[in-house]
Amino acid sequence: MNILSVFLVGLGLSMDNFAVTLAAGASRRSFKKSLILQISFLFTLAHLIMFSGGWLLGRGIGFWIHAIDHWIAFIILTFIGIRMIQESRETKPDSKFQSLHTLKTRLLLAAATSVDAWMVGMGLSFAKAPFWWTVAIMMLCVFITSWVGFKLGAWLGRKIGPVMETCGGIILILIGVKLLLEGMGIC
Repeated sequence: MNILSVFLVGLGLSMDNFAVTLAAGASRRSFKKSLILQISFLFTLAHLIMFSGGWLLGRGIGFWIHAIDHWIAFIILTFIGIRMIQESRETKPDSKFQSLHTLKTRLLLAAATSVDAWMVGMGLSFAKAPFWWTVAIMMLCVFITSWVGFKLGAWLGRKIGPVMETCGGIILILIGVKLLLEGMGIC
């Protein structure tokens, strides 16, 4: 596996968290840099843990996780997406997607966006891909796409406002449905 392939894997794994941070960024006009840094780091750490777990544990446990991972991601993303849509209807500007500030929601989002890293880690371990290069590039991609997602989302949120937050919630639900359908082998 060459460096371009490893980069494409890292970029591919970071697209779910990019969509989530884009949607979350759109829910507010601005975020503190420290919060963006914390959430970007948390998403990166979740991908590292899931990828490494998949790599190390192999097929035995992976079969069981694979059987339900798409349901877990679907439930989490749909729940958070619905909350975002509901909060976009509220009139108080300070109440916009406050749940993102809770550790519980951050952990759920990090887990939901990194579930696919588990299976990719397992698959790449069988393909004998270079572990350290893959992990380093994946972590870099996840961190950068998370950061850019928040910034771009916040910019779009300032331009479009509540419409963007509603769209962000819909995007989260659609990502959940996509992961569910893929996990069930439908698409």
